[in-house]
Amino acid sequence: MIRAIIIDDESRARSALKQEIALNCPEVLIVGEADSVQSSVELIQSVSPELIFLDIQLSDGLGFHILDVVGNEDYEIIFTTAYSEYAIKAFKTNALDYLLKPIDSEELIAAVAKVSQKKEDVPPVAEANAAVPDLTTLQQKKIILHTSDGLFVIQVADIIRCNSYGNYSFVYLKDGNKILLAKILKEIEESLRPFGFERVHHSHLINLNHVKSFRHKDGGLVIMSDLSEVPVSLRKKSAFLEQLEKLNNV
Repeated sequence: MIRAIIIDDESRARSALKQEIALNCPEVLIVGEADSVQSSVELIQSVSPELIFLDIQLSDGLGFHILDVVGNEDYEIIFTTAYSEYAIKAFKTNALDYLLKPIDSEELIAAVAKVSQKKEDVPPVAEANAAVPDLTTLQQKKIILHTSDGLFVIQVADIIRCNSYGNYSFVYLKDGNKILLAKILKEIEESLRPFGFERVHHSHLINLNHVKSFRHKDGGLVIMSDLSEVPVSLRKKSAFLEQLEKLNNV
């Protein structure tokens, strides 16, 4: 099943879309609805959907504002709107499709099929997450972090965690300092993942070497070496725990 949410400020539009989905896309499970930017952000953070049906004009802002807050890397987006003029901007957010209201059944089916195809193309977790090598050795490497103030040469082992901040990201160090980078979290993840870092939430990337404990609270909560608490999304929980087990077996 594809876990999806509907974001639209018109209740009739949400009901109509739910009916179309029920009739034509049985592989989609609607796990929540929202009608504003604020409620949408809260819903996404709580249910971690795989797919978002997103209207553009909401009561308290544009649907794009939601993506500015939560990012757009951890789920597929299908825009559902009456406004064709936003199409170019929508596809710049890597949206999977852009459906104009009233929603055409065949276009909806085709859009959802793209989501199913992408899920099939993702390699199994066991293949995607190769065994973690000796992290003590790996994390001796130094990297350069470029900021507006200059650059920092940091040892990988000194990075505890990173979290997204709109189009920026914070890097937290074990000496208590934090560095603001003009990069989205996905870019940082690509650089650090080979060195024992795991994306446990759409907003959080952690250094597995700094994990102190894990609690089964609110879906999952990681306690880091600096005693900071990092939420683990339901979608990423199994992959994270598997990586911890690999560490135990190294």
